[in-house]
Amino acid sequence: MKFVEIHKTLLLLLAVLVIGCSNNYKITSYSSSNNSVEKNLSTANFSEFDLNPYKKELTKKMNQQIGSSAMAMETGSPEGLLGNFIADLTLFTCNSLLNLNVDMCILNNGGFRTALPKGSITRGKIFEIMPFDNQLVILELDGEQMTELINYIKKKTAIASSRKSGVPISGLRITINGSTISRVFIGRDAFNETKTYKLVTTDYLAKGGDQMEFFKKAKVVTNTSILLRDAIIDYIIRLEEQKIKITAELDGRVQIKE
Repeated sequence: MKFVEIHKTLLLLLAVLVIGCSNNYKITSYSSSNNSVEKNLSTANFSEFDLNPYKKELTKKMNQQIGSSAMAMETGSPEGLLGNFIADLTLFTCNSLLNLNVDMCILNNGGFRTALPKGSITRGKIFEIMPFDNQLVILELDGEQMTELINYIKKKTAIASSRKSGVPISGLRITINGSTISRVFIGRDAFNETKTYKLVTTDYLAKGGDQMEFFKKAKVVTNTSILLRDAIIDYIIRLEEQKIKITAELDGRVQIKE
């Protein structure tokens, strides 16, 4: 196939330029040439990629039952079954499986996108609950930063009109009396403002997500590179291997007294 008379096109473009330019500029010269392009390459017939095998494999994996829940779990404030369950298993993962000696776990209800149903739990259901690739990060907080965290929990707990209300915690117990916080325990000991504490959270929150700006001032001790979603799946599989159904309870870790 040949392309000829390119000079005609160039002349047309030059005419447009002359019209668009001011009188202060003049075209002093131009040149054109004829070029030919030979169609010497054969046309290849590319068939559409067949993704069905990959789709079937992925569907099979997502539909795989990994465990069974004895109850339905949702987020809540001041506590929620889903938040308690995931915060507890996250702390368990860090301390019992990774030996990281962490004091507490702090997560956010906004990160859980749906509820955990009663009955069979598939791998795909956990992806629905936690679709984000959030990694578990260990932070070290001083007394001032811990105080900011405690006040944040109080503030989020007071907003009870949203699915995102409340803060999922584990290893930490708080009693709120009206506008004041009357009791804070970390593990078995009362909160000590002179101490530093290690907590596990997600990299999203560690960077100040969900208005947790105080975490940005904390020292990052470890980035585990473990996805929270993978930790949930692994824990449920461990329960299933021991023929234990998923359960959780509201145990008063955040109490509100008027």
